[in-house]
Amino acid sequence: MIEDDVLYFQRRAGAELELAQRATKPEVVAAHHRLAEAYLDRIASVEPARQVEHA
Repeated sequence: MIEDDVLYFQRRAGAELELAQRATKPEVVAAHHRLAEAYLDRIASVEPARQVEHA
């Protein structure tokens, strides 16, 4: 389950970064960067549990 979550969050963060690169309005770029950062934060919060799971 955790592995699936990490893969999902990685895909979403990547998609948000791609959307940020294509956006032309600064506020839209910033919004996509915030969303990507939120997904990356979720990965960081799951990583400790993931490491324990693989120990």
